[in-house]
Amino acid sequence: MEGVENNEEELLKPAMQGTKGILQSIQKNNPNIKRVVITSSFASIIDMNQGPRPGYTYSEADWNPVTYDEAKAGDGVVAYCASKTFAEKAAFDFVEQQNPKFSISTICPPMIYGPLDHAVSDMSKLNTSAADIYRLMNGSTKEVPPTGFFAFADVRDVARAHRLAYETPGAANQRYFVTGGNFSYQMICDILRTVPEIEKSKVPEGKPGSGLGAEVYKVDSSKAQRELGMTFMPLEKTVRDMAAGLLDLEKKIQSGSL
Repeated sequence: MEGVENNEEELLKPAMQGTKGILQSIQKNNPNIKRVVITSSFASIIDMNQGPRPGYTYSEADWNPVTYDEAKAGDGVVAYCASKTFAEKAAFDFVEQQNPKFSISTICPPMIYGPLDHAVSDMSKLNTSAADIYRLMNGSTKEVPPTGFFAFADVRDVARAHRLAYETPGAANQRYFVTGGNFSYQMICDILRTVPEIEKSKVPEGKPGSGLGAEVYKVDSSKAQRELGMTFMPLEKTVRDMAAGLLDLEKKIQSGSL
């Protein structure tokens, strides 16, 4: 990602060693723990070399096929995605090789949007996901940007998936792709332009109603639905609730109430 000069030392090794170190510490210091739920990512599922990959459906059965050498030499996005992949694989390898008393579950969400819980001093300090949406409603982005990852998850669904993976006996040593489905920035802009509190002129228009804008891969969250009993919030609710949170935060900052 931005500012990274050495992929291996700054992204790959810390992700793998950090994951392994936490699991080793749990095994050594707290034998009463029965389940560890790990936040992974769609980055550990998607094959970046395939692009939009029309006609293909991603699920937790897929693994990002990037090699370590490719990750060391690749750009920031490749290295970041690889770090998620290698960290998650390190967790499953640890369980297989060390046979600890605890089991693991991994949750793999794509782009995470939804309501905010922020106490920043100004809107320039939003986290990545919040800033990603705020730029589409504050007038700073004039054109609908290209979509990099065509799948989203609501933060409330991601949180619920962690709890359910912890509570569900059958989730032991399982991997779950948690997603509300496909999205594009065009679809988000179309929704934002219907929010009365947002000035339409500030939201990029693009090609309203064009949806994803191209044929892209599909996403399959049926395992999480089947085994965890998950249901997923639609994109419109996710975007509207996130927009409401951003507007509320903006007002609080402007009034000095934070």
